[in-house]
Amino acid sequence: MGFASYLRSAAPLLVFPAAALALIAFVLAIAGVSAGIIAIVCLVGIAACALVLGADWMRKREFFADLERAAEGIEHPLWLSEMVDRPEHLEGAITFDAVRAIAKTANDDVAASRRQLEDYREFVETWVHEAKSPLAAAHLMLDNMRDDPDQPEGGERLERLDSELRRVEGYIDQALFYARSETLDRDYLIRRYTVRTLVNDALRANAPTLIEAHATPELGALDFEVFTDEKWIAFILGQVVQNSVKYAPASGLRISFEARLVAQGTADERVELAVADNGCGVTPADLPRVFDKGFTGENGRTGKRATGIGLYLVKRLCDKMGVGVRADSVAGEGFTITFSFSTNRFHFVD
Repeated sequence: MGFASYLRSAAPLLVFPAAALALIAFVLAIAGVSAGIIAIVCLVGIAACALVLGADWMRKREFFADLERAAEGIEHPLWLSEMVDRPEHLEGAITFDAVRAIAKTANDDVAASRRQLEDYREFVETWVHEAKSPLAAAHLMLDNMRDDPDQPEGGERLERLDSELRRVEGYIDQALFYARSETLDRDYLIRRYTVRTLVNDALRANAPTLIEAHATPELGALDFEVFTDEKWIAFILGQVVQNSVKYAPASGLRISFEARLVAQGTADERVELAVADNGCGVTPADLPRVFDKGFTGENGRTGKRATGIGLYLVKRLCDKMGVGVRADSVAGEGFTITFSFSTNRFHFVD
């Protein structure tokens, strides 16, 4: 708080001393006091006011200056009362107490919300694990029914039922990874992997879905090393694969995986993995929003049972893991998701 700012805030209070001095000067002039004496009295009054203002400013300056610095530079406003000492003057003390009371209430609310969110996340994780048990049992029952010669013919219906169970399982996995995305750092381990290993893991995990869609995976150059977490990347690639299957053309899905080394030898060196399909693609108007939560676009409104969660989760998890991701598409020709993995060896964990 500068002195000029302080004077502007105190200007209304200076009206009264100024009026008092003017009245004193007027009375002294009527009483026949010389002009020199009147001037001296006025100067003494002005000096007294200046001293009072200066002393008051010096008394308040440190507190309000600390308050301004803390408000501008503090990482979280709720910590403000912890960064400033309580002043002795009345206005500052009242301000400090009010700020501290507000901060305490807000911190209590934040803590309660975090506890509630943590409880909800733990419930979702528990529910997911419990829900997977009957799904696994249902898959086993279907396998037994296929192998039982005494069962009536209904292979197509069994396959459709198995497909729907896998779909439910996919949605459950989405719920699990969505819940864990808030605390990804607790279950995140960076190691060295080849891109081929990551892609093969994702293809194996989604093999039934790809077989059902008569999809043909095409693997290009994938023998590049990257530093990432295998489990999370497998899920991310699985979401991209499932998205491609959802929008597969009637002629059959082709999905390709191709990696390349970019900016070799520079600080920005990275491996880019492009996952491209020959699906219906995305219109130019929808492309910038494909990673938005709940956004399904024009193609998602044509009976594809799109939820707008898959690619949102892909972007969310990639951002948390430090993996770059972008989308490219030509409507009617295909859709491509490109991932960028840093090759910085300082990220390596044995």
